[in-house]
Amino acid sequence: MKGWLLDTNVVAALINPQGAPSVKTWAAGQDEDTFHISVMTLAEYDKGIHNLPDDHAERPRYIAARDALAERFGRRVLSLDDDIVRRWGRISGEVKRDSGGHAPPVIDTLLAATAMEHDLYLVTRNVKDTRRSGAFVFDPWNDDATKFPLSPRAGGGR
Repeated sequence: MKGWLLDTNVVAALINPQGAPSVKTWAAGQDEDTFHISVMTLAEYDKGIHNLPDDHAERPRYIAARDALAERFGRRVLSLDDDIVRRWGRISGEVKRDSGGHAPPVIDTLLAATAMEHDLYLVTRNVKDTRRSGAFVFDPWNDDATKFPLSPRAGGGR
């Protein structure tokens, strides 16, 4: 693996002053250049922003946070392309078939497909909905980070 795809719950833990210490400790030991986010994370911010009334007092702060996140990650914001969407279709169909007809959540399996297409670990607390995807899933709340090495050519990790 050459890096990490951070789920929105990981980003939230990192920016929250009261966020999980295990997540912050893990992230502090990594090269930030190996961190990526999906455009879906920015979309989740947009969903939250646009769920608020236009005059909500916190709306400008959330917009600024989303914009700062997009700026910070820049070229490390991964868009959805044909290969990712087609892999998502395969994952969704196989998981639904193998789990007795229960379709996995769309965003979670799109994140898994993105991680797989880019040779990244999917970093998330939402293991239940992502583990069956076939992606390598790392849960910084519970997993041992030493069992998730980055390749030496990645320029980061251990």
